Amino acid sequence: MKNAALRASWRFPLIRTLSSRRPVILLYHDTPAAAFPTSLDRGVFERHVRFLTEHFDVISASDRRRSRRGIDRIQVLVTFDDGFRNNAEVAVPILRKYRVPAVFFVCSRHATPGRYLWFSYLRALERHFPGNGFTFRREFMDMTSTQRGATVARLREHLLNLQPHPSAMYTAIENELPRLEDFVSPGELEDRYAGMTEEQVQAIAADPLFDVGGHTADHPFLTRCTPDEATSQIETNRRWVERQTSRACRAIAYPSGDYDGQVLDSCERLGVSEGYAVAARLRGRRELQLPRIGIYAAGLDVLGFKVQWGNALRALGLRVG
Repeated sequence: MKNAALRASWRFPLIRTLSSRRPVILLYHDTPAAAFPTSLDRGVFERHVRFLTEHFDVISASDRRRSRRGIDRIQVLVTFDDGFRNNAEVAVPILRKYRVPAVFFVCSRHATPGRYLWFSYLRALERHFPGNGFTFRREFMDMTSTQRGATVARLREHLLNLQPHPSAMYTAIENELPRLEDFVSPGELEDRYAGMTEEQVQAIAADPLFDVGGHTADHPFLTRCTPDEATSQIETNRRWVERQTSRACRAIAYPSGDYDGQVLDSCERLGVSEGYAVAARLRGRRELQLPRIGIYAAGLDVLGFKVQWGNALRALGLRVG
């Protein structure tokens, strides 16, 4: 019954007239080859891409400002955050197969072998750590099956509260916590946790189907950074992206959708003209707060519902994905 209702909510052409005329911007993250709970793996992602091409008009970033007539198919822009290696190795071949354009917002930190984004490290620690616990700053971290989730959540908050953010957090991860290489296989690290290599970013940028944008150097919460550090995170990453792509980098996606007025001011000073958020947080400066719809579930009817109604629900102040 639920699936039938979802299907009816987007499938009929006349319903399009009730949807926003602006393109719907979809947000994907990692796309591993192997199936894993909560992951949109290779098979799921290909079904999504095929579905989008069959029922909607998938557009490039350069066409984002174009509006549609009411009866026309809804326009969709596909974006990816973080720059995981599996985007290059899994998602890109599928996108090329169906000739689907996309924008990749890439953090530069995990392009270096052996370095991982903080949340990716914690995800790997929770999934793969083989023992019953370890000691961190004189506190025992209980990793037994019944306590593991709560322990990692507590560790997350501790790391995020270290100052200065994010350098103190990464110093602790790299010097005081278990090394992923000691208990996660190389293949698993590459498929799930590693970032794109510089060569992979260059290859994506060379394909006219794709655009590459900035996502900060280290994926911090920008509002937890000092103003100088937030600016450095954006600028360091922007210059890195420009070196890989040989093009000006004018677009950014804010990590975790986190920003404030000072962050937008920094973006403007640095020449950023497009800012991709999750939900707009501030009045005005619309081009620096482009809303996106997060895609985290495999179901095609859920995807269809989000494309059909996501912008309208967001305009009403309701959370979508």
